Amino acid sequence: MLRLFAMLFALVLALGPLAPAGAAEDDRLIIEPSGDTIIRIEGLYPKRPNVCPAKQPRPLLAKYRGRLELRAREGSIQIINALSFSHYLRGIAEVPTSWPIEALRAQVIAARSYALATMRAQAGSARARGYDICATDQCQVYRGATIELGAFGERWVDAVESTKGRVMTHNGGVITAFYFSTSTGRTRRAFPGGSPQPYLDSVDAMDDDAPLARWTATVPLSDLRAILRADGEWSGGAIESVRPRGDDIVVSGSGARATFSKSGLRSSLNSEGSCLFPGRYPSPTGSQTGGRLPLTVPGSTYDLTQEGNKIVLRGRGWGHDVGMSQYGARSLAERGWDAERILDHYYNHDRISRVQEPAPIRVLAATGLRRVRISIEGSARVTTGTGSTLSAGDEFEVRSPGGALRVFRGIGPELRSVTTVTPTIERIEATADADAVEIAFEASRAVRAQVEVAGPGGVVSVTEQRSVESGENTIELTLVDEDGAPLEPGDYTATIVADDGLDTLRSSPVAIVIAAEEPPPAPSPDLPLGSPSSRSPLMAIAALAVFAAGAGWFAYGRVRANRK
Repeated sequence: MLRLFAMLFALVLALGPLAPAGAAEDDRLIIEPSGDTIIRIEGLYPKRPNVCPAKQPRPLLAKYRGRLELRAREGSIQIINALSFSHYLRGIAEVPTSWPIEALRAQVIAARSYALATMRAQAGSARARGYDICATDQCQVYRGATIELGAFGERWVDAVESTKGRVMTHNGGVITAFYFSTSTGRTRRAFPGGSPQPYLDSVDAMDDDAPLARWTATVPLSDLRAILRADGEWSGGAIESVRPRGDDIVVSGSGARATFSKSGLRSSLNSEGSCLFPGRYPSPTGSQTGGRLPLTVPGSTYDLTQEGNKIVLRGRGWGHDVGMSQYGARSLAERGWDAERILDHYYNHDRISRVQEPAPIRVLAATGLRRVRISIEGSARVTTGTGSTLSAGDEFEVRSPGGALRVFRGIGPELRSVTTVTPTIERIEATADADAVEIAFEASRAVRAQVEVAGPGGVVSVTEQRSVESGENTIELTLVDEDGAPLEPGDYTATIVADDGLDTLRSSPVAIVIAAEEPPPAPSPDLPLGSPSSRSPLMAIAALAVFAAGAGWFAYGRVRANRK
């Protein structure tokens, strides 16, 4: 997919500060797109001192629709995305978009309800802070247009548009529809220490088939000692015993003893495990389906046993248990439940109502960035907070040294894509009469993929793009050109072209060798087709066998006749 960069900022190498550090409204860069313009963002965070690589913030990689505002805040950059409510929902990244459509619709209605309830509850403070809702799991995870442009994105867009305006209400008000990944067995009516809500029930979460419905974390005692020492929770020598005592965990050894709550021990293991032993924690095989755990210890609901020189934590769930289990919704959709029935199971709402969606919504897309690289795919008007219009250009970089924005023409080296696509076969041999071959590959995440076939003269055909899951995949390649004619014998290459919603990637090429058809063996020119010598050796042998058998019966008959 080709990028269309229709803007180039003809700025000097670096503009001066756009505004004094304290000018809250002036130290802004505003990008106002037109039409279907997409804005690609690479945001870099400052490195955190004394923090291991596993816990350093990952770069922001995303594409956005709508207006973007970059603001200087405390020596760093904040990005606010103002866009239509519908496009905001299209950018929610809470569940895989390949899930059953009714599970996606249930998720959209819950997300819409949560967002509207949050906006109304925080309307007073939103004006002061400059945005309505955040983009992290503290609110709802939002990644912009990357979601709808990525694999299976059209299914998520369908879920958003087919439920337009639909929310859950209780006593006339939109409910704050909490949801989470996987339960510990049943959902809860409230958060720990909170008050139960009338629209939340405690029900069977229906998610026993979720990867994290049951999980296992194994920690050698030597690792445990190192982790607790790094977290400042253990000053003794070797750990010899770890045993439950009521709701607590008692750790002892070398004359020392420490008592932990289950959540406290979990916190220490999660804090330092991936730093000290990054290849070991989180476990790559700890879920009940054999997959990687999201954290060293996903939840505080677990049983602990000591088995020799290691401890084994066997637990359930991932999340706060309040509201709808997302994996439960998937399971119910797979059983044939529709979105409304799924929501009725998890929420004690009065009804699903249709409301007018607000426009626009302001989302805090990111904060705390030290550098932002921007590419505009389409056309846009770019201004400063004081109203100055910047000259056109296609890509630029924004920094915030000293608390004010500076804009630079062009961008530094782009970050590597977060996705990899690797063929699992290097060479395919086929004959000209073969109808198709299979191109096998592995994708590190879900992508939209197609295969491009090239010969000595260039590209001869491209397959249709289709969404595939992460992991091992195959694409059937018909050996024809763009006009449908069979490919001529010769050497070709097949390249997998994949789009993850952010970048377009090209794999290493797979060699395809098409050989000419072997002609059938020609008859001997010296003999007519019907002569014995023109027959195959097997036919000749068969004829001799028949002749021998006949001769044998003839001789046998003569002997019997002579005996008479």
